[in-house]
Amino acid sequence: MSKLCKLLILITLGTTTISCRQQPKSISYTEAGGYGHADSVLSDISDQHDWPKLIATCDSFEQAGDISKAKSIFYKTVVLNLQGKYRSSLSLYNKLADINTKELKTETDLESYIYAYKDYVRMLCDMRRYDRALRQARIADNKLRAIGYYDFGNHQDIAQIMGECLLYLGQNAEAEQNFDRSLAAIKKRLKTNHAPIDLRECQKTMNAIATVLMRCGQFGEVTSWLLRQDTLYHQALNQPERDTLYIDEMKAEICYVRAMQAHAQGHYEEAEKFFSDYLSTRTSQQPASLINSCRYLMATHRYEEAARYMTQLDHFMGECGYEQADLENIGRFMIPKFTVNLLAGHRDSALHVAETIAHVYDEALLRQKIIDADLLATVYDTEGKERQIAEQRARLSHQAMLWSIGVGLTLIVLLQFYLMQRRRAYRKLNETNKQLVEANERAKESERIKTKFIQQISHEVRTPLNVLSGFSQVLAAPDIEISSEELQSFSKKIVENSERITRLVDKMIDLSLVNTRACAECIDKVTPSDIAYQATQQSGITQATHLDFNIRLGARTNQVIMTTHLKSAVKALALLLDNAQKFTHPLAFKGTAPHGKASVTLNVVIENEKAMFTVEDTGIGIPKAQAENIFKEFVQLDEYTDGTGIGLSIARSLVTHMGGDITLDTSYTGGARFVMQLPV
Repeated sequence: MSKLCKLLILITLGTTTISCRQQPKSISYTEAGGYGHADSVLSDISDQHDWPKLIATCDSFEQAGDISKAKSIFYKTVVLNLQGKYRSSLSLYNKLADINTKELKTETDLESYIYAYKDYVRMLCDMRRYDRALRQARIADNKLRAIGYYDFGNHQDIAQIMGECLLYLGQNAEAEQNFDRSLAAIKKRLKTNHAPIDLRECQKTMNAIATVLMRCGQFGEVTSWLLRQDTLYHQALNQPERDTLYIDEMKAEICYVRAMQAHAQGHYEEAEKFFSDYLSTRTSQQPASLINSCRYLMATHRYEEAARYMTQLDHFMGECGYEQADLENIGRFMIPKFTVNLLAGHRDSALHVAETIAHVYDEALLRQKIIDADLLATVYDTEGKERQIAEQRARLSHQAMLWSIGVGLTLIVLLQFYLMQRRRAYRKLNETNKQLVEANERAKESERIKTKFIQQISHEVRTPLNVLSGFSQVLAAPDIEISSEELQSFSKKIVENSERITRLVDKMIDLSLVNTRACAECIDKVTPSDIAYQATQQSGITQATHLDFNIRLGARTNQVIMTTHLKSAVKALALLLDNAQKFTHPLAFKGTAPHGKASVTLNVVIENEKAMFTVEDTGIGIPKAQAENIFKEFVQLDEYTDGTGIGLSIARSLVTHMGGDITLDTSYTGGARFVMQLPV
């Protein structure tokens, strides 16, 4: 049975899934369920997998009025998603904004609208447009509430997607609330529905939550979701008429997440056992599962095995309709394939993938800009309609107010009011002039900071892009001869500059989050040594060949349990280590490089109920007069040094939100010494 057929079955059972607190009078259900002859024809075509015919037939039925616009969008987007034509699917999803929910006449029309919007929000989340996914979910919820449907936000998949977006945006408490709402919806569904498809859909939602928690490093929360999945898996096994396909898919997903969790926690033998169980399933042998398999093999440094899996990638992308000229597919498939082949020593294959990426990059970038423009157009169009409604209401309210006031007011009251306003205006004239002068000065300063910021960002982005473009052109030249040493150097430069762009984007996202976050929720129980080791690993300072790095742990740093925000603490300390690594590099010095190797030392001690993390380097140092200036956004003491000037600002903001502080020890003259304090 095709995926589309299964979804059609769900829609025909709409009466079991729609839960309106009050049936709106504006909806008149003219058919029982709303499943008619046109739906049967489309279902028969879907069984034949004749997708072009299905879309053409769907258009014909919509024009003839046999199916609604909402149902047409749902059918066509399911087909386009199955073919991997996400750009076309996204254009159709944008048309959901034009549908008036009060015109949904049947139960299946309402269900089609809900399912289409759910898939729309999921696509935005997969594209990492988390803020837009949340916005579209709220827009759909408001529209459905207007007709009496109050459970869109409580739908198990919608709540899960919203929780995932909030978690990636750093709003952990709100994410947990949405995950709880998803679990409540699952329990409610399973009270009355125990069919194989119900168990599978509920387990799939739980697995999505467990996966995102694992990727965000919240391993302690993953276990409970895995145990819940085990319960559903055993229920599916014990059913008299069990669905072997669903059972195999459930086992594969559960074993894969357990393998990744065990490996991340250092339980390597247990991880191998779960991965072996995962490989024993039919699902793991499907081309769609190769990325998951490669992720585990790369995590365990088995690059040769991962490279063998990647040989199926082109077949998988062609079979599923994925387009190479798409930024999401380049990041999801092509770059991992390049990395695996490079690390496995398959230089010819790595070079071929790099040439493919270079060939389709410009087209993919243009396509992505078009997609972003479509998304923005939808947002602006929605906001414009909301403004028109608000303006119309304001005009009506204003007219009513004028009519009521005009009857009761007299000429004397109006004159008195006018004279009072005149006197106030004269008194405030001088003050207003002063405020205008101050506002003008602030505007000039804002413009100066904006110009400097744009110049810095342009330089930071243009430099690695030029390197990537240059090396790609060299590698793509048909008559050039390249030695293995040069090829290795070129590949290293491509990877380094790709990572440089990624780090820049991550820093800008971090800056945006710390500027909007009121206070980090400190609920993680960790030791100071855990923070130190995770920050060291995240910064990559141990791989720096130009310096000697040492970490010194004081007494009780392995025993004292502190309550903090682990992700923010690790990020702040990693930024300090990045800063030390950059300014001890020979290129950071004026003239020639210093004699001998530079060194960086991380000291961790407990003093006065505070965890003290001291990062000390033998680099170029910082003048005492700049001890506070360096923590301001976009400040760089040397304009010729690479960087955006936001790393130290982000670090201090993160620590401040946790009730701590970062300072520069000006008494140290052998380089630079930063001290990060966190309450124990």
